[in-house]
Amino acid sequence: MAENAYYDQIMSLNGLTGFKEVIERWERFSENIARYQAKQSLVLPDLLWVSDNGIDKTTLLSLLTNYLDTAENLIDFYGNVKYFEYYLEYVPDKNNFHEIEKLAEKIRDAAGFRSEYKGLLSIELGEWVGHFHEENFINLLKFLATVDDDIMFIFNIHNYDHEAVEQLMKILVLFFRIEVIEMNLPNSEDLGIYIKNEIQEYGLNLDPEAEEMVIATVNKLREDQYFAGYQMLDRLASDIVYSVYTSTPPYDGIVTKGMISAFAPDGIYVSELIQNNTRIFTAQYNIQ
Repeated sequence: MAENAYYDQIMSLNGLTGFKEVIERWERFSENIARYQAKQSLVLPDLLWVSDNGIDKTTLLSLLTNYLDTAENLIDFYGNVKYFEYYLEYVPDKNNFHEIEKLAEKIRDAAGFRSEYKGLLSIELGEWVGHFHEENFINLLKFLATVDDDIMFIFNIHNYDHEAVEQLMKILVLFFRIEVIEMNLPNSEDLGIYIKNEIQEYGLNLDPEAEEMVIATVNKLREDQYFAGYQMLDRLASDIVYSVYTSTPPYDGIVTKGMISAFAPDGIYVSELIQNNTRIFTAQYNIQ
């Protein structure tokens, strides 16, 4: 395969098998287009990302865009930006629906003075779960289908409602060629081990009860719809270490449950961490 730094970065990601399999197929696609000197390039399918809370979709979107930009024969970019994200707010059919106009304006902004946009558009559909058959949503898809040849759409939905995912897929295939990518985080036990290993980097070790409590805390965090994945877990590990080192660290380096009781799943730390992360997320997408 041709050398591509972004391809290598994607392949080195922890987990995300479905995402990497698609990129592998596109790499072969790129090479075969060149090998057989195809006179016309096929349009890549749009994507449906079905993901756990905490998957860093913005980082994955950036990696995907950079890969497509540096690979050959896959997609053309044109405009002020190569990708952007949009949070689609739910509006009932009986209310005035302005999301099409708002999204069209965002696309014009992405095009800039060039008056044409070719690139990636990631659309978060979480608010529409249970409403995919409504007229407003169908009309939005009809609008998007009119610009599908120029824009690769990445539709995002969480995986905790399997019925909603199936309903969405059945509707999307009426308008788009769609490839589904499931993206999952490791289980809470493995994420707890991740935190344990992060803490060990500072010379500390969790005893069995403390480790069990940390796993319970991870469970609590990942229940939240705005769970920020490894970013939030890194914050948790750092704060645990800071708490231990600013009290009286154990001479043997063993951290007990009692020493970090403030980080229990029902503690104020977890509650505030969830609230702060929610504020960051909603501010990012201008959610009222």
